[in-house]
Amino acid sequence: MQDSTIGRFCLLKLDEMIVVVGGLDDRTANTVPDFAGANSAYQLLLHTLGMLRQWTQSAILGRAIERDREAEFTAVGEVGELIEYAGTVRAEFVAALGEMHPDLDVPGREGFDDFWATSTEGILIHVFEEICQHLGHLEITRDLVSR
Repeated sequence: MQDSTIGRFCLLKLDEMIVVVGGLDDRTANTVPDFAGANSAYQLLLHTLGMLRQWTQSAILGRAIERDREAEFTAVGEVGELIEYAGTVRAEFVAALGEMHPDLDVPGREGFDDFWATSTEGILIHVFEEICQHLGHLEITRDLVSR
């Protein structure tokens, strides 16, 4: 699925997230807007990278990955290090796309609807949905903390 439309859309929107966070300084990227349930730009990108790895590396390709989802929402750090990590995850995703195909027997994830969580295409559509959702959160967060 290296040249799949959905894979290319995932990369396009992920790149937009990376550009937004990369345009912030460390203080601004780690600032959490002042309302319940909000996350910093740093946390939103880190969470999206964790989601991308879990759904593609684990749910599609069956690889074990380490992830502390809860820690993603309290993390703080340097923008430069996060952007470097994002580049690594992006490259990992590009390589994974080369291993995926529509007929791949995917392990999926329990607790999710079979109509999408047990196929490569369905999971990639979900990944795209999540990236777009978090890109919107990220853009709003940037606007709130950059005022």
